[in-house]
Amino acid sequence: MALAVLAAGAVGCAGLGGVRPGYGPLPGSVLLQLDVPPDTVVRALASAVQAARLHLKRFAPSEGYLETEWYHLDTGASGSAGPRDLDRVVKLRFFADPAAGATRLLAECVTRLVYDPSLPERELERMVAEGHPGRRLLERILSGLRESAGS
Repeated sequence: MALAVLAAGAVGCAGLGGVRPGYGPLPGSVLLQLDVPPDTVVRALASAVQAARLHLKRFAPSEGYLETEWYHLDTGASGSAGPRDLDRVVKLRFFADPAAGATRLLAECVTRLVYDPSLPERELERMVAEGHPGRRLLERILSGLRESAGS
C-alpha cells in the first residue's frame, strides 16, 4: 500500500518541471509595471515577438515566462547561436510576476560573449548595451506592449 502511494506521488510530481528556468533575469534587464495579469502580459508579448518575426522557444503564460530562439539581427534568421557574428545574434527573455494586483515584467536581450559548447549557455550571456540594435528591438516590443496594455 505504501509503495503504491509513493509510486502515485512520483508520477504526480513528474509534471511539475515547468518551462520557466530556475535563474532570473540578468542585471540591467528592463523593468516595467503593467496593470494586467502576468499571463495576459506573456500572451501579448508572444504576439508582439512573433509579429517582429522572432520564433518562440519557450512560452508559458501560466508561469509568466517567454523566451525566443536566437535571432540574427542582420539576416532575420532564427535558430542556434554559432560562433559567428556573436554581437549580432540575440535572444529575448521575459519574466512576468504578479505584484500588488499588477505585473512586474523584467525583459532582457542577451548576446553571447564567446561560443563555448562545453559551458552552459547562460554563463556566457550578457545583457546588450544601450544603443545596441538588439536593445532597440526589445524597446520596440516593450513599447507596443505598453500601448496594448494601456500602461
